[in-house]
Amino acid sequence: MSVPALSDPVPHSPDGPEKTITQLLTQWENLTNAAIAATGHTEGWFRGPIQDKKPWDPAAEDVSLAPCATTTSDDASQVSAIVTHVAFEHDPHPIADKLTAYWESQGFTVTRTIDWTSPSGKTSVELRAERSDGVFYGLTATTEQVGIDVLTECSADQSIHEWARERSLRDLNAPSPSPSASTEVDDHGWPW
Repeated sequence: MSVPALSDPVPHSPDGPEKTITQLLTQWENLTNAAIAATGHTEGWFRGPIQDKKPWDPAAEDVSLAPCATTTSDDASQVSAIVTHVAFEHDPHPIADKLTAYWESQGFTVTRTIDWTSPSGKTSVELRAERSDGVFYGLTATTEQVGIDVLTECSADQSIHEWARERSLRDLNAPSPSPSASTEVDDHGWPW
């Protein structure tokens, strides 16, 4: 299986052009799809914890905004999300080695931060893959699952704040308020 190459984006610069939220969401989707393809297992991925059973779907825009560690701007954010998969095999070292090789080939500096086996035989390997423009991958591979964190470039474009505000005004998980049959309402339909 061929793995798509990612072109190096323009680094965040307070005086340069900032990426819009649409560009960051596209970058996040491309980065995530590239990491998934690099594992060699393109089916069965979830957005967030496996137990939530939310299939990986970039169109859902089920992401967070994280503050940027690579810039001094208080207004800059980056799109962040994690995808997870049941472990491909009991030993997490092969997938960690595979992603290390892929990310290094893409210009990332990869650091193995944890490589640990418990007395009961459970193993955990964690990686950080960083690029100078702020793009970041994190890998947590255990005997049970594989998790890949993806963070995009930083940007302070106004569209990011507008997108975040719009999302905060609508809680997609909240039920629509409606008075029950036994609840009295005022002239405007509000319960009292």
